[in-house]
Amino acid sequence: MIKPLLTLTMLAAALAAPCLQAAQRAPLNAADAIQGMGERLPIGKQNVSLSPLFKVYTFEKAGLRFVQINSLQDEVITVLSATPGTDTRLPIGSAAEEQMIAVNDAKNQPLGMVTAAASCPCNATVVYRDATTTIVVVYGSNGEYITSYVIKTPQTKPPQ
Repeated sequence: MIKPLLTLTMLAAALAAPCLQAAQRAPLNAADAIQGMGERLPIGKQNVSLSPLFKVYTFEKAGLRFVQINSLQDEVITVLSATPGTDTRLPIGSAAEEQMIAVNDAKNQPLGMVTAAASCPCNATVVYRDATTTIVVVYGSNGEYITSYVIKTPQTKPPQ
């Protein structure tokens, strides 16, 4: 179990490295791994969740910030990017198995369908917020995770 998580973590770090260019692929290196990401109980990390329904852990490496959402039973659900200018869901956790909806932005029409098993009515809760990012989890009436959304806070420039 640890080896696949370490491999996924190393892959995520390699894909997210800001100075890595498509033409110059660097080999995976254990030093590129983000320690604790993808683990049920990340050593040395505090639960920073704003919701009593989910646990949240943050990780930073090479100027990138990632947010891991766990269940209250410490099951890894998903890892999302909280770095300004990025919109990434890493293939880590139980939500990595769920299908994604592809949307044609020009026509705002779904290109694919997805189903989710949950008990409704559904609710939403903010689990994480910083100066640039808010993460909201949608969950069923039994507390089961359905999906999550990353909402980027627009940065305003001071008047000149």
